Amino acid sequence: MATGTDGGAAIQLAGMTTPAPLLAVRAVVAIYREFEQVTRRSDISLAQYRLMLYLRTGPKRAGEVAAAVAVAKPTVSLALNALRDKGWITSSADEADGRVSRILMTKAGKARMESFEAELAASIAPMLGGADAKSLCDALAASYVAMGATREARLKGVEDSLREPALDRAAEKSFIR
Repeated sequence: MATGTDGGAAIQLAGMTTPAPLLAVRAVVAIYREFEQVTRRSDISLAQYRLMLYLRTGPKRAGEVAAAVAVAKPTVSLALNALRDKGWITSSADEADGRVSRILMTKAGKARMESFEAELAASIAPMLGGADAKSLCDALAASYVAMGATREARLKGVEDSLREPALDRAAEKSFIR
């Protein structure tokens, strides 16, 4: 292992020295690609799972969901309707403001989310071809916890940016799947 230009570790791979942070980015993208393959055999998309993951902590307003997943409100409404059609979420009137609906996950939705998570988790070890899956899972779990500590600061202003008309509509359409 060598030292990269940013002072971090660099790894010799295929005759090239690549900084570890770049390899980490590539690993995340590769894992995502593998997870997309799992969804092709499933009734749930990664985007739907991401919405459900956010809803697992309790009821949320549609605007909160849109900001959390960084899409415009009309786009998230379409995605939520797809989850509602599957019986995985429901809506109820907000107790503080009856004009507002709050979205919550149903028992069937929670069960499907947990089942899907198990499918994704089972796909990790085969990706590594015998390498230590536990170490990777431990490192990713620690990363998730660390990211949770900085989440609010990182997402500050996301809802405002979604009001701008420069949103990529093609990206929004791919989110709905």
